[in-house]
Amino acid sequence: MIKKNILFVDDNENVISGIQRQLRPFRDQWQLFFARNGPQALQLMAQQAIDLIVSDMMMPEMRGDELLKIVSEQYPGTVRIILSGYADEATLKSGLEVAHQYLSKPCSSEILREAISQIFKIQDCLRNPQIIAGVGDPNHLPSLPKIYHELNTAIADENTTINDIAKIFASDMVLSAKLLQLVNSPYFGLNRVISNLTDAVNLIGLKKLNNLVLSVHVKNAFPVLNPELEFYMEHLWQDASRVADLARLIALAEHQLEDRPDQAYLGGLLHNMGLLIFLSRGGNKLKLLMEYVQNTDTPVAELEMAIFGFTRSEGAAYVLSLWKIPPRIIEAILLQNNPNDTDYNDMNGLTAVHVAACLLKPSVMSGCDRLFDMTLDTAYLQRINKFERLPSWQLLADKVLANHNAK
Repeated sequence: MIKKNILFVDDNENVISGIQRQLRPFRDQWQLFFARNGPQALQLMAQQAIDLIVSDMMMPEMRGDELLKIVSEQYPGTVRIILSGYADEATLKSGLEVAHQYLSKPCSSEILREAISQIFKIQDCLRNPQIIAGVGDPNHLPSLPKIYHELNTAIADENTTINDIAKIFASDMVLSAKLLQLVNSPYFGLNRVISNLTDAVNLIGLKKLNNLVLSVHVKNAFPVLNPELEFYMEHLWQDASRVADLARLIALAEHQLEDRPDQAYLGGLLHNMGLLIFLSRGGNKLKLLMEYVQNTDTPVAELEMAIFGFTRSEGAAYVLSLWKIPPRIIEAILLQNNPNDTDYNDMNGLTAVHVAACLLKPSVMSGCDRLFDMTLDTAYLQRINKFERLPSWQLLADKVLANHNAK
């Protein structure tokens, strides 16, 4: 196995010593390099190929974001992570503009190892030239809309008001209409019509707003123009909505902390984004896939690999990584069919998405229900000591089905 080269940049000797100690058990997988400042890091990178760089933010001579900006220009293939104890809004925003991920100090060896492993899995997937050919060159794919980043920044600011969020939404007519359509749908069961964006934001909640923006953008980025294929869209989004709700409920039931229930929700919402990509850009290959899905018993992921050269999960991971969606969410989508491939030995978003997608299926489509097939990986659930939780999760699945059928 070829080792990955990782460069850590920090001016604090104790931090460097701690990282060396934490990651020593993984020296068979990773070759570690260390630098005390930005110029030293750049000098080392001129002599040695680096797969991933992890930099502190506040350092003398050159800040971490300044270093990573240079790295992004000179070595665009190198993955960039900020590891910093400074988490104010300005620092966070500056770091995220040049880094693929932002980790806070102190960072345990488990979290650091998980983050690095996830990124390398995703990176290996992105090197598949058939994905680029099938999905599109990175330079020609639509980027995330400005409003998505504005919402993230606003939500991170504790001084942001509901009115501030409503003003951001008001700048986009399509999203404003979608938001009002959602709050006035039977799902909320209101006995009055909501026509005010501030009231709508209050009802939806801040976290779901970004999910709404992302889902609308995904539909716009990969439009399905063939009328014959529009039939599948209803089932695809029905499946996405139900799996997202159940994944979040499972994460909450397992007492997942901080933003992990929201990560599970977003992973569920986007877990079949790759199928949308196939429907949008599949052409004759899509027709072939549909034919084999209907007339053979071969697992769908195997058919996708044979026909497209990559699976829907890999196609979605490719696009989401370009959009800098957090690696934990991308991993939940990339490994949803084979969760046992993860190095993480505990419950996370991947667990919730995999189980939710297996316990829920959209309404049977004529001859094509196998498009949503997924086999529950019981060996994985036993490995992370969660197999006995299945009956409880099935009850949650029944609840989600009842709620959605009542809409």
